[in-house]
Amino acid sequence: MDSSLQIATLSERLGVGSQLTGGVLLVDDEPLNLRVLADLLEERWTVHLAGSGAEALRVAAGAPLDVVVADQRMPGMTGVDLLEALRRQRPDLAGIVITGYADMQSLESAINRANAFRFLRKPWEPADVLQAIEQASAFVARGRTIEQLVRLLAAREDELHGSLEALRSQQQALLHLERVGTIGRLSSGIAHDLKNVMSGLRSAEWELQQLDVAQDLREFLTLGLAHVDSLLRTLQTLRDYSRSGSLELEAAPVLPSAVVEAAVSISRMDLAFRQRRIEAQVAPGLPRLLADGQKLTQVLVNLIRNALQASPEAGVVRVSARLLPGAELELAVEDEGAGVPPGLLEQLFQPFVSGKGDQGLGMGLYMARLIVESHHGRISVAPGPAGGARFQVVLPVTGPVDGPVASGGVG
Repeated sequence: MDSSLQIATLSERLGVGSQLTGGVLLVDDEPLNLRVLADLLEERWTVHLAGSGAEALRVAAGAPLDVVVADQRMPGMTGVDLLEALRRQRPDLAGIVITGYADMQSLESAINRANAFRFLRKPWEPADVLQAIEQASAFVARGRTIEQLVRLLAAREDELHGSLEALRSQQQALLHLERVGTIGRLSSGIAHDLKNVMSGLRSAEWELQQLDVAQDLREFLTLGLAHVDSLLRTLQTLRDYSRSGSLELEAAPVLPSAVVEAAVSISRMDLAFRQRRIEAQVAPGLPRLLADGQKLTQVLVNLIRNALQASPEAGVVRVSARLLPGAELELAVEDEGAGVPPGLLEQLFQPFVSGKGDQGLGMGLYMARLIVESHHGRISVAPGPAGGARFQVVLPVTGPVDGPVASGGVG
C-alpha cells in the first residue's frame, strides 16, 4: 500500500484529524519587507510578525504556528541561528530562509545545523513563496500526523507494532527527499554561473597560448580549468541525481593509472596540497575498467581532498591502485589524520552525514558511494596503517578490451 494512503487510512481509523494551525510567522528586521509578505499571505494564513530573532522566539513560545519564514541577514540573530533555536524549542515547525546573498556557508548551515525546509533567494517571486509555504505546511501536517499516530499506536500493544518504525522512516525519507531536491535546484544555479566563468577562463587560456608567457603560468591555468571543470561535473551529477534518483554512466575502457593521474592533478589546486605530500603507487599492468572515467575521477578527487584536509601539515596522503583476488581492482586513499570517529563509521556514506561538522553538506561521500555502486562496486573506510583513515574503492575489472582507451576524464 502507498505510504500516503496508509497514513490516511490509519488517521481515519484512529480519529486523527488535521494537525495544522494555519499560523505563519514572518521574521525580518525591515518593516516594509514584513508588510509586503504579510499582505501576500494574510488571505490564506494567520500571519504573525517579528522584527528580530529574539522577538520571534517569544512569539513562537505561545502562538499556534506551522511555518516560520525568516530573513537570513538580521542583526543579533541570523535566520539560520533562529531556526536552530526553534529546532530545539519547536521541532514540529518548518523553517524557510530567505536571503539575497549567494552564500554557500549559510546554505550548509541551514541544511545541516538548522534543518531548514527550503532556502529561497531574493528577489523572490510571490508564486515561489506561496508554493514553498504550501509545501512546508503539507510537510508539517504529515510529520505531526505521523507523530500522533506513533503515540497512539505505541499505546496499543495489540496494534501493528512494526508500523512504528515504518512511520518514523517515512518521516525521515520525506526530509531527505526535500533536502536533496533543494541542493539539486541550487546546484543548477551554481553550475550555470560556473559555465560562464569557464567561458572566460577558456578565452584567457587561448590568449596565453598566443603570448610568450612562462610555461608554469600556462600549466597553472590549465590545472585551474581542470579543477573548475571537475567541480562543474560534480554539480551536474548532483543535479541529475536530485531529478531522477539515479545516475547515468558513459562507460568506456579506462586505464586505472589515468584515473589516478587525473585525480592527483586536479587535487593540486586544493589549498591544502602545498603543505602536504601525495604519494601515488599504481601497480604495473593493471587491466582496464569499463567505466565512466569522469565520474570515477570525481570519486577519487573527493577522497584525496578529504585526505589532504584531514592530514597534518607535512603529512603524506597515499593513493594506490592494485589488483585484488577475484578479478577486482582496488583504488585506495590513506591519510595521516585523526581517523574517522567510531560513531561516524557506520553512517559516513549516508546523505547529510559529514565528518567536518557544519563545514560540509555531507553529500560528497554519499555521491561517491552512488557512483561506485552504479559501477557494481563498493566503497568502505577503515583505520589506516599510519593511524588515519583508509578509504577503499573496489571495482570489477573487464580485462583487456579492444579499441581506444579513455583518459580518465579531466576534461
